[in-house]
Amino acid sequence: MKSSVILNEADLQEAVSYFRKQKKIVFDVEAMGDNRGVPHLSQLSWISLATSGSAVTVPFAHPIGDKVIDYKPEPRYYKSGTRKGQAYKTPLMVPVYDEPPKQISTGNVFEILKPLFWEPGLIKEGHGFLYDLTATKKYYGEIIPPPYGDTIIKQWLLNENMIGRLGLKDLVIKYYKDDYDTDNSGKKIETVPFSKAAKYTYLDAKYTWLLSEKFDPMLDAENLRNIYDIEMGVLGALVRMQLHGAKVDIEALKELQIRLKEETLKAEQEVYLAAGHTFNLNSPKQKQVVLYQEQKLKPWKLTKGGKKKQSTSITDYSTDDDVLASYPDNKVAVALREHGDLSKLLNTYVEGWLGNDEKDSIIYSDHIHADFVQYGTVTGRFSCRKPNLQNIPRPYTDLGKLVRGAFISETGGQLVVADYSQIELVVLAHYIGKGKLFEAFQQGIDPHTMTAAMVLSKRPEDVTKEERQDLGKTLGFAVVYGAGLGKVASMAKITTKRAKEVLATHAEMFPEIHAFKNEVIRTTRSRKPQPYLTTLLGRKRRIMGINSMDEGFRMGAERQAFNSLIQGGAADIIKLAMVRLDRTLPDGVALILTIHDELVVAAPNNKVDETVAVMREAMIGEGIQKYLKVPLSIDIKPCERWSEAK
Repeated sequence: MKSSVILNEADLQEAVSYFRKQKKIVFDVEAMGDNRGVPHLSQLSWISLATSGSAVTVPFAHPIGDKVIDYKPEPRYYKSGTRKGQAYKTPLMVPVYDEPPKQISTGNVFEILKPLFWEPGLIKEGHGFLYDLTATKKYYGEIIPPPYGDTIIKQWLLNENMIGRLGLKDLVIKYYKDDYDTDNSGKKIETVPFSKAAKYTYLDAKYTWLLSEKFDPMLDAENLRNIYDIEMGVLGALVRMQLHGAKVDIEALKELQIRLKEETLKAEQEVYLAAGHTFNLNSPKQKQVVLYQEQKLKPWKLTKGGKKKQSTSITDYSTDDDVLASYPDNKVAVALREHGDLSKLLNTYVEGWLGNDEKDSIIYSDHIHADFVQYGTVTGRFSCRKPNLQNIPRPYTDLGKLVRGAFISETGGQLVVADYSQIELVVLAHYIGKGKLFEAFQQGIDPHTMTAAMVLSKRPEDVTKEERQDLGKTLGFAVVYGAGLGKVASMAKITTKRAKEVLATHAEMFPEIHAFKNEVIRTTRSRKPQPYLTTLLGRKRRIMGINSMDEGFRMGAERQAFNSLIQGGAADIIKLAMVRLDRTLPDGVALILTIHDELVVAAPNNKVDETVAVMREAMIGEGIQKYLKVPLSIDIKPCERWSEAK
């Protein structure tokens, strides 16, 4: 290669010829402009590539050169306060650069690269590759085909406890001691001098390649190749999900916005009326004084800071929703919960999506293109951002119905919504292989009903809906998540004394569950050099602190171990189902959302029945059922609004 910075078509053709002979390449794109964070709308300006023996970077829309020739004033605006939106008296003086070198046109760059990206069997890889694959689709009209690789997912599988430190710059500093980007060039690439941008983009590709080569043998050594291959299948599904987006009813959201503003204001007045005076509802300290000093409620849940103290005061106790829910007879607590629910719905969902004076709308052409992060949790489950759809209230709540009602089918089509039934308890029963929970699944009895029946000494058919929901479901949650007395009491709507009795009865009626839990903890603790467990499909969960001498820390790690095995197994199943579904969906049908154990698909009216059948096979067919001793089941329903599914 004549240079690592490619400025003419002949050099790019030469690079492509070399890269096509390799088994694997990495590439990374840089975006600029207002939509840089929205991959399908972003304006790209650089692409860098690396493989064995070579790394290059290709500019095609970088706007500035290297030499500062002048300075120009740029207005600065107040971001908050009474002068918000007004300009500062003194503008910011920004440099004006000379013209950049002549670059290959954008269209020609991607045309020349196409044979490389479509080379049969060539692995294409990146760091956080979902963005790059989604952003390049606009230049080809189709997605660059697999096989894929992703260094961020490799590192996450090798150490899931590094969440928050998985960025390329973090890993380069960790492994190569090179802090090559101290001013976040990629966040503002169009303002970076040409030569500096060239070096930055070149090193992005070079280090991604080095990390890929470093991680590959480590994956094999830890027997993580199978789960990595599943994650790469998920990556392909996520590209299509993000590109399609989920359609929302903007007019319904605007009407909901008006209604919620009125109801939030009314709820605020109800809090003041119940308390007898006004106070700052956003101040935890003021709420602590009102609840625990003025209302004389007994606090029971410490804040994170409170847990670290040897002695506590009322300001060390939480006022979160779980705590407020445990005081159902106190008017202030009830009013605070109502206000909190309405505020969250308005600020997080309605205005968080529509936008307001402080933030832009995230709805594009009537669609939300959420970023589902497959490496965002330690257990393997998805996290989600821009917006976070994973924290949407449950569908059986009023708030959940309102939010889900904003998601609608495409014109001339329907949503097909499928939800696993008690997937975490299915995984638990699979592992135990005996006892009443296992038998309930084998006999087709609802596990929550069976749990309530055993604890209440009733026949399953005599258990009421309220008992199933409040007691059976709560105990299932408590077992999987290790919930304490306060949480159980709050969810089951009983006293802490009664919660203690119920948990003791559960341990007596379901001894195999508690014996298995102890065995999981023992096995995890015994593994060296770092304690870990392995989920259903081979994901590793490394448990910090399970051998700690600190009792509180150790007990927390024990809860994590059991929860990670069960929730990680559920994550394995839903991700495998997504891969199977993505491969078999009919033309014109799109997977658009995955929330917890639920998949949402958009289908034309004439393909709804076919879609239902395909979803059943993908989610509970033999190819996925073979991993479990307990039968999987799903609830599936076509509808026009997501809220109509349940």
